[in-house]
Amino acid sequence: MKRLALISLGLALGLTAPISQAQEYVIKFSHVVAATAPKGRAADLFAAKVNEKLKGKVRVEVYPNSQLYNDDKVMEAMRLSSSKTTGILAAPSLSKFVKLSSNLQAFDIPFLFDNMDDVHKLVDSPLVEKMTKPMESKGVKALTFWDNGMKVFSVKGDKPLRAVPDDFKGKKFRIQSSDVHEAMIRAMGGTPQKLPFKEVYTALGQGVVDGQENTWSNIYSKKFHEVQDYISVSNHGYLGYLLVVSSDFWNGLPEDIRNELTAILKEVTVEGRKFAAEADHEDRVAVEKAGFAKVVELTSAERKQWKAANASLEKQFASEIGEDLLKDIHKLLGN
Repeated sequence: MKRLALISLGLALGLTAPISQAQEYVIKFSHVVAATAPKGRAADLFAAKVNEKLKGKVRVEVYPNSQLYNDDKVMEAMRLSSSKTTGILAAPSLSKFVKLSSNLQAFDIPFLFDNMDDVHKLVDSPLVEKMTKPMESKGVKALTFWDNGMKVFSVKGDKPLRAVPDDFKGKKFRIQSSDVHEAMIRAMGGTPQKLPFKEVYTALGQGVVDGQENTWSNIYSKKFHEVQDYISVSNHGYLGYLLVVSSDFWNGLPEDIRNELTAILKEVTVEGRKFAAEADHEDRVAVEKAGFAKVVELTSAERKQWKAANASLEKQFASEIGEDLLKDIHKLLGN
């Protein structure tokens, strides 16, 4: 009775503890490119949509240009974090996920995709769920795929990259941390050198490497064209990103918030594809207008020569990627 009386008195005097406010979750979105690049624009759009629709529930903070982590460190930080309220979201290039799922090496195979329509056929198919599923047992949840575009080759020297292997011989090329990319450069006669993205401009300018492969948006936004002499329009491979988050953090979110975030990601993925397509055209035009590097179109015969030089790579990595998976991909793409 005394306890009830004290509670009643507390209510009358307004001395009871205030009702706790709903938990606000913080998502730190770390990426390595400029805010103006397709991934940067998509990241900012995602943050804007979440911060508006889920105000007070979820707040997204974006850190471009490796301000928070580079792509190698971010995965480690994500997996080691034990916070239930602050999560790390990242969108490294697909080449970064080999240790988590060797199936994803399929995206690195040169000339697997003829164009972006082929890429979208794969990333919109159930096959990608098989490719990303192994990551979950390692604490990483795959959320969606974002585009950058098809890659071209640039080089510093007295002639463009046309003939394979002659024009690649004696030259060093920066590559991502990908065994497939390493094998590709060797197959075409060059010497591969793995370097973090943020070091590429300096490496090109100082002659640490002679050339690199990248998309138009990355070449323009990072000014690679200013320290290169030629760009060969090879469209030999796809550069895309996989949005990932800690499985523990994602699964710990309330179901309604997970559903809201998933819906927003779908919207942003559609817009992100538009950003990438725009940049593919507009940044190429900007590079050409800048006049630093001469843009060279490969002939049909030259492109066939490049493709032939890389023909053995799929077989070389088939056991790691999965022979049945590769067959399913070719069936899906009709090639």
